[in-house]
Amino acid sequence: MNPFKYLKDHQGNFHFTEEHKQKVLGRVIEESTHPLKERKSRKRWMPFIATAAALFLLFIGSTFFSLTMAKVAAKIPYFHYFMKQQNDKNAIYKVLGDVMRKYNYPFNQLDDVSIPDRRIVLSVDMSKEEFQKQKEAVIKNINSELIKQNFGKYSITLKREKIVNKIPDNNQLKEEEKYAEKSQELHEKVQHYLDKNHFVTAFPIQVRINQIEKFVYVSVPKTEKRMKQLKADLIDISKEYGEFTFRITQVDMKAREQELRWDKTGAISIIAQGLMENKQFKVKGFSYSFHPLPLQIKVKTSVSSTDANAKELAQSIVEEIDTFIQTDDLTKNLRNDPYEVTVLSKDKKKINE
Repeated sequence: MNPFKYLKDHQGNFHFTEEHKQKVLGRVIEESTHPLKERKSRKRWMPFIATAAALFLLFIGSTFFSLTMAKVAAKIPYFHYFMKQQNDKNAIYKVLGDVMRKYNYPFNQLDDVSIPDRRIVLSVDMSKEEFQKQKEAVIKNINSELIKQNFGKYSITLKREKIVNKIPDNNQLKEEEKYAEKSQELHEKVQHYLDKNHFVTAFPIQVRINQIEKFVYVSVPKTEKRMKQLKADLIDISKEYGEFTFRITQVDMKAREQELRWDKTGAISIIAQGLMENKQFKVKGFSYSFHPLPLQIKVKTSVSSTDANAKELAQSIVEEIDTFIQTDDLTKNLRNDPYEVTVLSKDKKKINE
């Protein structure tokens, strides 16, 4: 499970905020519903790694334990509960998708599902008259299926939101196809050159040719000595396509190997989403970077550095992260990896020791 990833074309900090979480929630059940009309064009949040598309997400939950309740009840780490909640919440998404498909409701987007508050907020594409006529039936049918599946009754808020269809004209489509073909053509040439000359790439190469930019990204190990040759050859290979911006970086492969291990488990995603799901942590922002080593995890809270409970909160956050990494079965291959956790106050001061 790896709900959200980050772009690979740089090694800076990657950020996730509450706003970003809400933006991706609406995409979760689209694949389980019937084919829909073209949805509103929404800006994908970057820099989340592979995609925000990777951005597909598995946000999930069941009974919500507070930190205190969890520790008193069973001495089981918070993230253990969070992952269990994810499985239950995923099942609720499936129920919603099944209902939308069964009744052919014009689903637009899923705005929110809260297990603790037993609340669902979603949008449909209906006229005012149709919305008023079907609103109660939609809510009733969703709750009937939730009860049938042993989730119980939820407070459901149904919103009406029109889908804006933006159909590109033929000229625009042809132009985009042309750009795509040229991008793929140059991509193959660059990859062939790298393979032929035995260059190792730390990240997949990127080649973009469009109305906005002409861009080539190549990342190689920091031990690579042929950097001037590489840059000169890339310029020569791409010159027939115009003038490009090149991003050619060198990467510590030990850091990259660690990054791949963590990506495989989805641990960063679980930590980020888990912290932000629980209001008691008061987390408003999350970022991380594997480059350079050690892995840096930064958690931004909404508390002031002068708050009497700031250090206690920070300690609690660090302990939960450490416990998850050092004890959960999912993270058993990560336990020897170096990492540092920094908890920041809203005034950007470090509040953990």
